[in-house]
Amino acid sequence: MKLMLSLPFKTQIKMMRKGDSTPSYVGAISKARDLITKLQIREPSEIIVESIAAYLGAPIRFAYLDSCDGRMVRIGDSALITVSQSIDSVGQQRFVIAHELGHVLLHPHIRQLDEVDASQTRNFNHNQSPEELEANYFAAELLMPKCFMEPDVRGKEPSWDLIRELAKRYRTTLTSTAIQFVHYTKEPVFFVTTVNGDRKWFTPSDAARDFWLTETTRVHFYTCAHELKKEGKRNSRGNVPAGAWLKGFDLNGKETITEDATTPSNGDFTMSLLWINEEI
Repeated sequence: MKLMLSLPFKTQIKMMRKGDSTPSYVGAISKARDLITKLQIREPSEIIVESIAAYLGAPIRFAYLDSCDGRMVRIGDSALITVSQSIDSVGQQRFVIAHELGHVLLHPHIRQLDEVDASQTRNFNHNQSPEELEANYFAAELLMPKCFMEPDVRGKEPSWDLIRELAKRYRTTLTSTAIQFVHYTKEPVFFVTTVNGDRKWFTPSDAARDFWLTETTRVHFYTCAHELKKEGKRNSRGNVPAGAWLKGFDLNGKETITEDATTPSNGDFTMSLLWINEEI
């Protein structure tokens, strides 16, 4: 199984300066920031995606959709975005709209019709199409732009309690909120997603770039993620051996990292925040 990595923002910028291959979603992030600036949005409460969609000529409607959470249909310079009326999460509704707006702005010549579901909107991995990844990063930055998010996470310890608090403030999803937290925190932290006991993808903060996760993708039984799977819990937090997650550490050594793991009530996957303590 191939393990995929989402690069930290500072690493992306360094790649751009060196002339190396740059992830395509860097442009998507810039487009979202430009839109926030152009609309003179001054605080998170002013990020009203329905109004932004109307401004961009892509009105929103809620209707029954049997195979997806959202759909975008483009005709010429106009588009119509349909959101499933069965979505009961405001955060998911807003992210679906922002995701489809990403296609409207970023892919005018290659996406005349797009459908998206929850499995795609929570996937910031490179195993889906570049266009879907770009739309996800655009949506995350539009809903939680750097100008607001960076001050909100400054000096805060990584935890799902904090992520839930931020998700409530910005009215978005846990996964996208965790992604933005990791991008803008100064703490050395990894965001890791596991499914059925296997690590699927992860995102490191820029401060964690000197550390590597273990080569094996099977989640070790010393971890909080394993505890959730084994005991059917929703949340678990504590210090775990650094070697259970990080390459180059003795599994039975004294070094530890803090892991905070959670399983969403509507998901079959586990998300872990790994905070690398100063001691190591």
